[in-house]
Amino acid sequence: MRIRGDDRGAFKVHWLVKAGLALAVLGLLGYDGVTTVATHLKAENDAQNAAYAASQAWSDAETGNRTAMNAYTAAVQYEAENNPSDHVCEGSTDPLCGTKGNFSVDPDGTVHLVVRREAKTLIFKHIGFMHDLLVAYESGDASTSD
Repeated sequence: MRIRGDDRGAFKVHWLVKAGLALAVLGLLGYDGVTTVATHLKAENDAQNAAYAASQAWSDAETGNRTAMNAYTAAVQYEAENNPSDHVCEGSTDPLCGTKGNFSVDPDGTVHLVVRREAKTLIFKHIGFMHDLLVAYESGDASTSD
């Protein structure tokens, strides 16, 4: 069997290469999209858990030793042990969070905090207008008081 130059059944290599490149780009964009969404969901969960750890430290301390700094330290310690890349925002003087995050403890022991987490992407990090979407600031509120 001889293949002629005008054989209509032959594969066109350049079309296969174009299709492969298109699928690769779509795959990378899909990966970055899933990574970005997962980062926001994980930061939200981490914020809730850190707030609970801080509230637990607040309620476990004796009444005279209850300070917001001790609760904040407990939240930071929780994040350091479980998610070292996360950052617990401490307030407007925090260089990483600026005005986007604050830490506070209500008199009843309810802790309000914000956790900052950055998405690790392949393509989106190189696109300037995407930077705001890649950094998640998620709030957490928890109380262990009765």
